Amino acid sequence: MPTPRTLPVLHAILCLLSPLARGGEPLDYSVSWIGNTFSGGDAGWVPQDVEDIFVMPDGTVYTTVGWEEHRGNIAAFRDGKLIQQTAHWKDGGIDRIVGETITANADYVFYATGTPDSNDKELEMAILARRDRADIASRKLEKRVEVGRRISGVAASGERVFAACDDGRIRVFDMELETVGDWPAPSPGEMAVDASGKLWIIDNAAKVVRRFDADGKELPQVVRFPDGVIPMDVAVTPGGNLLVADGGRNRQVLVYHRIDTEPELERTLGEKGGAFAGDRPGAFGDRRFVAPTAVGGDAEGNVYVACGPYAETQGGTAVIQSYASDDRLNWRVMSTEWLSTVDVDRTSGGTVLHGSKYRYSFDPGLPPGRQWAVEAITLHPDKYPDDPRLQSAKVGGVWHRRIGERDYLFMPDMNGGNLYVFRFNPGKEGEIAVFCAHISTAELWVDRNGNGTKDTGETADNPTGETRGWDVEDDGTIWQATLNGGIFTYPLENFLESGVPDYRIADRKRFPTPAPFTELRRIVYDRAEDTMYLGGSTESAPAGHWKPMGPNLARYDQWHGGRRLAWHKVLPHEKSENIHESYEPSDLAVEGDHVFVVYVGMLPSQNLPAGTVMAFARSDGRHLGHFQPTGTRTGKVPMDALQDIVHSMNVYRRADGEYFIFIEDDGYTKNILYRWKP
Repeated sequence: MPTPRTLPVLHAILCLLSPLARGGEPLDYSVSWIGNTFSGGDAGWVPQDVEDIFVMPDGTVYTTVGWEEHRGNIAAFRDGKLIQQTAHWKDGGIDRIVGETITANADYVFYATGTPDSNDKELEMAILARRDRADIASRKLEKRVEVGRRISGVAASGERVFAACDDGRIRVFDMELETVGDWPAPSPGEMAVDASGKLWIIDNAAKVVRRFDADGKELPQVVRFPDGVIPMDVAVTPGGNLLVADGGRNRQVLVYHRIDTEPELERTLGEKGGAFAGDRPGAFGDRRFVAPTAVGGDAEGNVYVACGPYAETQGGTAVIQSYASDDRLNWRVMSTEWLSTVDVDRTSGGTVLHGSKYRYSFDPGLPPGRQWAVEAITLHPDKYPDDPRLQSAKVGGVWHRRIGERDYLFMPDMNGGNLYVFRFNPGKEGEIAVFCAHISTAELWVDRNGNGTKDTGETADNPTGETRGWDVEDDGTIWQATLNGGIFTYPLENFLESGVPDYRIADRKRFPTPAPFTELRRIVYDRAEDTMYLGGSTESAPAGHWKPMGPNLARYDQWHGGRRLAWHKVLPHEKSENIHESYEPSDLAVEGDHVFVVYVGMLPSQNLPAGTVMAFARSDGRHLGHFQPTGTRTGKVPMDALQDIVHSMNVYRRADGEYFIFIEDDGYTKNILYRWKP
């Protein structure tokens, strides 16, 4: 007779033997994606950020970023195509922690890196590495040298490699990374070598660019800038111009000529103020740069601009562009969705999407991967620096709601302890979504004066307990499912004059955790039918890890009037020691006649990869089939949709009955889109 200890194991085995565990028959659906120029896997992807680039005379662009989820930190682009990329499954791949600077010469790529287990921020980038340009993905021929100080800039000639270090010295190496010498330079940052072998080095403290010869003698050429210019990167073109990326509020590229004598500003590239200029701040377009981090030029006179992280944020911020000598756009590649799930503006019929930072147009008639286009960025670093999206990339997974005549965005954070609210006011704010409310497990804040900042007297205590699940109704009512403290709801009874939703602790209601749940992790409420859908743990089928939804899915009818358990399903699940290898439900969505559950991790026994979505009948929980990613990559795992946030799926049913199912793809910095018409 089974003991209480063996019951969960037997239950899991029975689940895996059922038709539901086998995923059912694949449904008739298509797969697309948004938020990345490329699809991922062997096709490659634009890394989730870009902190530096180096441009070869032939227009090959090398990029680097400190953290990249699937270790695609270093990539090479030419003519808008991805031609090489590192990845964790390619010949040993690359360390996740790389660096913020890269350079190259005819034979090699040089970059700063660190060790995977480094916890010392000062030493993370204290290694100088070299790889062959012929195969940047291969680690077999990589050479490294321990520098011992954090590296903030690298440059290379045909014979020497230079590393700018945080102790105010430039360390010099030969092509085999043998030490040649070192010399002082004030507060050195990014740097570049010109045709005569001289170095142009950013002085970060003074915010100027200084010129040195290869032996460290400072030369008279010093480039000084007007107030407000923040030099982020410097490059020398084959034609002899000096390029400077301005990360200040002007957001431009400065082009200097006569650099051998007395550098003079010849012109600027980019609209002054970038994406935040003009009468519609946030509008995206050619020459409207967001946050220039790096720059370079080729032998044809093309200028390359990379826009990367905003403030302290990393993730979903890489925009790499090439402009001709007459400032026409040649090409653009981008990565705009990381740790986020987009939602549809339902008043648009599915043609407008919102991510955590961007608004998109969407044309379902175009080929897969080409249906989306960035129309706007919805944060403003200058005007609203306290926006939580500027403090962390771990704010994402969007609910868009049109309440009355106004648009709002609601976003939990990565792990579910916070829900942030943003308001639109196009007449006053353009495309910007202004931070206006915040509900957490400790407090409730409402922006009562409408300035986008938490001021004294605007916050109330709100102890609720650890939280993984949120839901937002069409009218703005918020639901919060705590792990062990029950369910809270925050009705929206009023708006302040500025359009700020006036949530109040006094209006909050609490419901106890219903049987059979011992722990709640996801929640969806349908007011029209007064039905509640919950995901979480039970005593016999607990969640395997802390982040996923848990294997239990239940529907309750008459939630406000008697509450009856309509159906309860224990979904297929297999636990592994590694959270990303465990096959567990990650999130749920209810739309039309269906309930959808997306899976994190893969089910090896059934060849179902991460990103598999199972569809159920809303009426009785009957399993209908599944969707899964397509395509393969080198290695054991199919091209998947790794998820790393609590709100990792949104579903929208079009007027003609077709479903759009958006899934976070953390590994390849995009959203997968399944399209299904029952």
